[in-house]
Amino acid sequence: MTELIMNPYTLTLLRHGEIDHQGLLTGQRDVPLTTEGGAAMDRSWQQIAALAPVSSMATSPLARCREFAVRRALAASVPLKVDERFAEFDFGDWDGRAQSELATAEPHWEQAWQTGKLALPGGESPERFHTRVLSGFSEWIAASRGCHRVLVTHGAVITTLLAELLDMELAVARLITVQPGGFVQLSILQAHPAYLMRLDAPLPG
Repeated sequence: MTELIMNPYTLTLLRHGEIDHQGLLTGQRDVPLTTEGGAAMDRSWQQIAALAPVSSMATSPLARCREFAVRRALAASVPLKVDERFAEFDFGDWDGRAQSELATAEPHWEQAWQTGKLALPGGESPERFHTRVLSGFSEWIAASRGCHRVLVTHGAVITTLLAELLDMELAVARLITVQPGGFVQLSILQAHPAYLMRLDAPLPG
């Protein structure tokens, strides 16, 4: 990813807020934010915008990210890229199943999937997910401009990007927990590795 480190910029990865998943595996189901989930993102946005003016934005096409991103991009008059490659993992036939049911039927399914020992019926592999996220990110960064770029997306997308940009194992990147509605911020400088600047949970309402 060294080709991405050209002009210095700040990258903020904002995770969508709380959703009413009703105990179901969400994935690419278009579940909207709860009222508190939207409010948490608004509070995080105030922090993000106060750190530096936002110059460009990108977002997942799923409503829990897109609706917030569109509203904020219009208000700030900044360009916004909506890209399906920033969507959450596609769980295929398991999308929408009760998490309690999966925990009983496949107690360690998530770990088995992450290590390639379990293929989800109709779903994408971790390798395919990794490739699509990084290809979307590369294209967005190459085309975007400005010193503060904000991506509104999902937890798994953020983890993938942190692992790549901070040059760490995916298992280590998973330990950097971005709370729903919270954000992580990186500084990316020419000829230097990216480094972590901030990791913030949303401020209490």
